[in-house]
Formats: sequence, structure tokens, C-alpha cells
Amino acid sequence: MSSKTDEIVSSIRNAVAAHRLLPGVQLREVALGKLYGVSRTVVRQALQTLAREGLVDLTPGRIASVAKPTPEEARDTFDLRWAIERHATETLAQKLTRKDVTALRAHVKLERAARAARNAEEVRRLGAGFHVLVAQLAGNALLARTLEQLVARIALILLLYRHEYDEHVECLQDEHAEFIDLLESGAAAKALQLLQRHLQTVEVSLNVEKMAVVDDPQLRRALLSG
Repeated sequence: MSSKTDEIVSSIRNAVAAHRLLPGVQLREVALGKLYGVSRTVVRQALQTLAREGLVDLTPGRIASVAKPTPEEARDTFDLRWAIERHATETLAQKLTRKDVTALRAHVKLERAARAARNAEEVRRLGAGFHVLVAQLAGNALLARTLEQLVARIALILLLYRHEYDEHVECLQDEHAEFIDLLESGAAAKALQLLQRHLQTVEVSLNVEKMAVVDDPQLRRALLSG
């Protein structure tokens, strides 16, 4: 990909992860081309990359739009996230250094500062970023990039399925700190157990089953207006 294509991909991915771009929002090639000063060909390449990441819907004959993951896709995404993070944690536990611990603790400090400042966007970004940092410190660049892409997809899932994230923020940040303590003490098995509970806390707060049947306002108006 060209550097401009990378820029567009990164910009849209970050906007999705930060909840600035919502599921279903149209991504018109002409508008994006004008915004970034590039041709529609470059925009199309960026959208194709984002579609492969599951962030954009490129249904033939329709305008590209931010993806709306199905309940099944949501479950699959969380399953993949657990597999990736489990491997990253196991790898990091075997090679953990004092420098790694310092980096992780500094990140949690930033998370708590964002929460104290009531900066919801930063809280979300840093909360997800902690998990990406673990993968980066594990030394597997491909794993870290894959997790970074998943984080943006999970942001869509949280928006679609009415995630009660704010109720869990303090607990999740405390668990990040506890996770570091366990890794530092050599208790890798307990760190994995905590990680699994941590991810399940997020997943079970989703109303996936209830949202499997989507309300159609237009249909409701047509049938109940008489």
C-alpha cells in the first residue's frame, strides 16, 4: 500500500476505535478523496483493506459503510481475541523484563489519569491499548497488529450491542494493575485466569442475544400507523 493509503486506513481505524465513526455510517469515495487529497483509486484501496479487517462493508452495488458485525461475528471476534491475548501473555511471561513492567505500569497510570479527567475517548483508547502493548512487549509484531485491528472491530461491537463499559472501567483498570503484579511475581497461570475473566467481563456485558432481532423503525411505522 502507498503511504497515503496507509494514512487513510489508520485514520478510519482510529476513528472507529474511538467511537467517532459509528456502525452503518457511509464512507463515500468522492468525499474521502477530497478530504485526503487523493484519487478514488487510493480511497478504494484503503476501503478494501478495512473491509478485510472487518471494519467496512463493501457490498457490491452499495456505498461503502462502517461495518455492523452480526452477533455470530461478535462471538467469533471475542474468541479470536482470547486466543491471541492468551498466546501473547504466555510469551511475555517467559521473557518479562523490568523495563516491560515499567512500561505496563506507566500505561495503567495514563488510564487512571484519563478516567479521573473524565476523558471517555482516552479511557477507551488506553484501555484497549494496554492489551496491544502486552502483545507488542511479547515481541510478535504480527500478533500485535492483528490485535490492534481486532480492537477497532470490538469498538463497533460495543456500540452495536449497548456495552455497559462505563460501569466496569474502574474494575478493568484495577485488573490491568493486578495482571502486571501477577506477571511480575511469576504467576503466569493466575495472570491468564485473570485475563480470561477480564475479557469475559466485557463480553458478558453485551446484549448480543437481545440484539440478534433488530427493530426496524420503518416497518414498525408502516404496520402500526393505522
